[in-house]
Amino acid sequence: MKVGTMLLRRDPGGAAKVRREIAEDLRRHRLTPDSIDDVVLVASELVTNAVLHARDGLTGLDVAWDVIDDHSSSAVVVRVNDTSSTPPLRRQAGPQATGGRGLAIVAAIAEDWGVRPQSSGKQVWARVPVRRTL
Repeated sequence: MKVGTMLLRRDPGGAAKVRREIAEDLRRHRLTPDSIDDVVLVASELVTNAVLHARDGLTGLDVAWDVIDDHSSSAVVVRVNDTSSTPPLRRQAGPQATGGRGLAIVAAIAEDWGVRPQSSGKQVWARVPVRRTL
């Protein structure tokens, strides 16, 4: 079920806007606070990565999220589309580094993630397992 979409300009405040919007939408879908936190963190990392690193041709970001209810589990799929064809790189950040952990965080929280080439750029997506409140 499609929950939400946002079109953002490429600016550092974009991740904060996405965090607020997704958290509000997922509360309406009665997800647990821990699940909302996980999805918000993953979405924030994907958006921040696109803003910081996907520079060639990047004018804006299209962010979307869906709640998926299968018989045995539920998940939220977050997708960030940008106009850069440069794929994201998972880096090894040293203990003193102030960045470089975004995709490692996504991989640790999401049950799966990946990159899909698009006609004008790419889509980076992540599937985050979630639980609903009773």
